[in-house]
This record gives sequence, structure tokens and C-alpha cells, in this order.
Amino acid sequence: MEEMILILDFGSQYTQLIARRVRELNVYSEIHPWNKIPPLGDHVKGVILSGSPFSVRQEDAPRPDLSEIRGKYPLLGVCYGAQYLAQSNGGRVDASETREYGRAMLESVNNSNELLEGIDAPTQVWMSHGDSIKELPSDTTLICSTSSVENAGYAFNNEKTYGIQFHPEVYHTSDGKKLIENFNGEEQHYTNRIDNSFVDASGFLNIVAKPGMIK
Repeated sequence: MEEMILILDFGSQYTQLIARRVRELNVYSEIHPWNKIPPLGDHVKGVILSGSPFSVRQEDAPRPDLSEIRGKYPLLGVCYGAQYLAQSNGGRVDASETREYGRAMLESVNNSNELLEGIDAPTQVWMSHGDSIKELPSDTTLICSTSSVENAGYAFNNEKTYGIQFHPEVYHTSDGKKLIENFNGEEQHYTNRIDNSFVDASGFLNIVAKPGMIK
């Protein structure tokens, strides 16, 4: 099977942008619903958890079983994905005092962490969430912060599992492409598929919009 980055979709409006950013690095990706995880194997080189319109505090929020993923594959939680990883591992997620939406600046960046290697503070990111991680799980390390979001990014100790409360796939995140490149790892997994393409959960080939077409 073709090497790929697996993207688990929680209903975010930005999920296809994640696939596009991955593909811009000549890396093949597939989007699957969070509750229909495809067969895993050596062909999966990393897993990304998307954002979501849900709050992790809702009773009916998506809660996937990640026992076959975490610690076995590089794992990146984006926004909702980061909050789910935190909450399900002993952290605390509360409603934000004010909804975080729009541009923000990472004022503290631990670029000794491999996810943020080559990224210096200050750097602009794009926020879009109504909840915030107030307490991190005990087995994690804080890796970046803004003036209003202390736990903007974190990493689990001794494994390649990360959570970020901003969207690296959005154009307004200045170093988003670099972050995704770092997550993909030193060995990029090249594909011969059509430029700017990915496969969604239905199995159809989707041509992603060219730069400037997505508003």
C-alpha cells in the first residue's frame, strides 16, 4: 500500500486544507471519518486529528479509540484534536472566557522540540476555538504559548504525540507549512499522484483548489 499521512476528520471546515498542505510537500494523504479508521500498517507514516465544530465537553462529542495509534505512529492533534488528546489523558479543557478566533502571535516557542524545529518566536498563527486547554496531562511538556493561550502547543514525553490549539494548515499561520513538514519527518513520503490531490473517505480522487481559490 502507498505510504501516507492519515487524517481523521472530526467535521472541521479546514480538514481538506490539511490534506492540501500535506500534499504541497509531495506527501500522499487520505481523509477518513474519525469513527471509520482504516486498516493501519507500515504504510501509515503519521496521523493527524482535525479540528471540529464540537466541544470536547459535549456528551455527544467524537471520542475515537486511539489505542492502536498513539505511541505507534506520529500523532498530531489540531485544535479539537489537541483538546481531545489533553482531556482524554488527564488534562482539563474549559470554555474560553472569549472565543479565540483570528490571528495570534506565538510569543514563546520551544524550537528544540522537533515539531517546532526551525520556527522562531514571535510567529503568527490562526486560532479558531471556543474552548481552551487549562491544564495539560502530567506526562506532557509545553512547547508554545501566546499571550492569551498558555497551552497553545504541547508534546507527550518520550513519544511523537503532539497537540496544537492553532491551525497550521491555514495560510495565516506563517510557519504552518514548516510545522507540517517537521511532523512528516526527515524522510518525506513522495507520491506520483496528480498534483494537489488526495483521497477522501469515499475513495474518490479530489482535486484541491489552486492557491488563491480558497477564501
